[in-house]
Amino acid sequence: VTIDACVLLTHLPVLQWRFYSISSSPDTHPGQIHLTVAVVEYRTQGGKGPLHQGTCSNFLKNVSPGDNVECFVRSASSFHMPSDPVVPIIMVGPGTGIAPFRSFWHQRHYDTNNRN
Repeated sequence: VTIDACVLLTHLPVLQWRFYSISSSPDTHPGQIHLTVAVVEYRTQGGKGPLHQGTCSNFLKNVSPGDNVECFVRSASSFHMPSDPVVPIIMVGPGTGIAPFRSFWHQRHYDTNNRN
């Protein structure tokens, strides 16, 4: 059976958006967005099955410096650093990992070193 690629693509499910936390501070890296991504690769059947790879994490792994990646930024208005840089913070990331907190400690370091 021969199937035209255009016909095949109309029958495949649309990929869902992947959301990642920005792990850089705009003050320490102006004009850049850094991501901290775990590359997903695993085998089923106790390690003897086929290799499965995360669609987006493996795509990002193969992006070269200077390549453009289409994305959008969605703000999390209730998730931010305290405005006072001397207020102590405790960071707990159940499910989010360290990515958003990496941006926090970069910003805290910047604020501490650039006080007026």
